[in-house]
Amino acid sequence: MSTLPIGTAATPAARGVTVALTCWNAAWCIERALDSVMAQTRPADEVILTDDGSTDDTVERVRSRYGDRVRVICLPHRGLTPTRRAAIAEVRTPWFALLDADDWWMPERLERQHEFLDRHPEVQWLCTDGTFVSAEGVLRESWLSDYFDTVQDVAGDLYPLLVRRCFPLLSSSLIHTEAYHAAGGIDDTPYSQDYSLWLRLSARYPGAVLADRLIAYWSSPNQLSRRTEERYRDDQRLMQMVANGVLRRHPEAERVAREKVASYDFDLGVTCLRTGRLREGQLRLWRAAIANGPVRRRTLALLGALAPRWSLGRLMRSPWLKQTVHGIRRDNGTLEANASREVTS
Repeated sequence: MSTLPIGTAATPAARGVTVALTCWNAAWCIERALDSVMAQTRPADEVILTDDGSTDDTVERVRSRYGDRVRVICLPHRGLTPTRRAAIAEVRTPWFALLDADDWWMPERLERQHEFLDRHPEVQWLCTDGTFVSAEGVLRESWLSDYFDTVQDVAGDLYPLLVRRCFPLLSSSLIHTEAYHAAGGIDDTPYSQDYSLWLRLSARYPGAVLADRLIAYWSSPNQLSRRTEERYRDDQRLMQMVANGVLRRHPEAERVAREKVASYDFDLGVTCLRTGRLREGQLRLWRAAIANGPVRRRTLALLGALAPRWSLGRLMRSPWLKQTVHGIRRDNGTLEANASREVTS
């Protein structure tokens, strides 16, 4: 397929859109998600639901309530990624919108995004702000407020911004189908498939972020993103690719990525020491100590890397160490957030 370089506008075309929804044992929430799709002020052209081998009555509920308004594809249980890929593989419209079964949309979601595309025809993928919710209620009114000082519409080359932080909400995304396939689609990265996709799309195509809160993003105890160590390892591999210029040559993004690789080495090194994996932990801390980064982090990393192994147990139980590590992580988050704000100010 052809690709568009950054900053190149696509020829305006009919913007047919397919909703690609993936679910597994979602009887408790699937009707809420699909009702929000059916209530759109700009209706979707097709709704495809791929079911990942549910053992509850998810499929029966969908077929009974929505009939032929939803094309249901039943698959054996293989996990989220292949099931989502199967839904997107069925898309025949120029655009598709992703939705997880436990999230839901505001009625104007698709209409607002298409209005934005009318004003920015060069954009090939876009996402929106949303509200972070759980069974206890609203956790955060604005998801993007944790990433931007002032949440506002942004359009253009988002690659440098995404290297700093992964901010898009997958269930708010609208993606040009050809751009998705040209960028390689959703890959097999175990825990950071979304981040990998945003980086590869933004490396090739202009994107956008809308300030409108157009989705509700559901939080539950079993969410994939809660597997912190596995996600850190995936994110570090992605940052190493950025640092090596694999996705795109961009000196500033490569510099930031190298610093993030070192930051992940520090976090993973501390985690390894706490769980008794001393060899890997000290190796990672050594790499964090000799890389560029904040002096306090490098100093602490060097201390952990060179400490005798017999002393590590006492060191890891130290309240001082715990407070210092939390301070370093807080500083890292603040630096990333401030950098994101600088990019969009």
